[in-house]
Amino acid sequence: MTARMPWQAEGWRGWVDAAAGIDPAACLAAAAGDVGRASRHARTLSLSAPGGALFVKTYPAPGGWRAARALRMGQALAGAGLAAPEVVAAARRGGAGLLVMRDVGGEDLLAAVARRRARPGEKRALLRRLGAEVARLHRAGFVHGDLVPPNVRVVGEGFIFLDNDRTRRSRLLVGLVGRRNLVQLGRFVVPGLTLSDRARVLAAYAAGRGLSRRTHRRLARWLVAKTVARRCAVDRIPEAAAARAGFRELMRSGGPFDPEAVA
Repeated sequence: MTARMPWQAEGWRGWVDAAAGIDPAACLAAAAGDVGRASRHARTLSLSAPGGALFVKTYPAPGGWRAARALRMGQALAGAGLAAPEVVAAARRGGAGLLVMRDVGGEDLLAAVARRRARPGEKRALLRRLGAEVARLHRAGFVHGDLVPPNVRVVGEGFIFLDNDRTRRSRLLVGLVGRRNLVQLGRFVVPGLTLSDRARVLAAYAAGRGLSRRTHRRLARWLVAKTVARRCAVDRIPEAAAARAGFRELMRSGGPFDPEAVA
């Protein structure tokens, strides 16, 4: 259990894991300026520390509340038997926020799939486990805020969900918008991922949720339509061109609609 020690400096107030051996002020100093990876709501920086690699995430005002939610949701996920990064420091200053987490290790989901291209049995097993894990996430009442592949780490036989600052826990929301997580997860063109592989993820998810065959088929049709719409919106693909090409060609790695191939 984390031994929290109060911490404050230069208007920041929060806590730090007494056993982590880190200085939140040094983390803030390292994250200052245009370093690390920026998103709409935060900036993330990887740091080396005596106890292992860390990820420092800073939330500019007024988004500091996201740090508190990420911490709360991470704890809730762990309490439900799901995996999330371990937080070793958290603080607020006005509307800004800070979160320091241990690097969970493992590999990015996209890299894990690509690395198994030549071992189809391993790839299929990985994808079935993925579908089952997303079903478990939803059965526990969680909806992830941005379940894109970079936010899923593969560690051993399991998965760790990252970026939980928009994750929410509500069984009502699971019923209303939970399936959007499947669109977020599936809208990427992935080398080595076939249409059958995508069906395997969905079949494992449907089995994990106890969906009937009819509901499974209806979900599959909805997922294809929403994935096409999302790809058209994000990658600026004309809807008419997507309709002519079809879903298989739209999602084919190395094809005319692959952002990496076009780039």
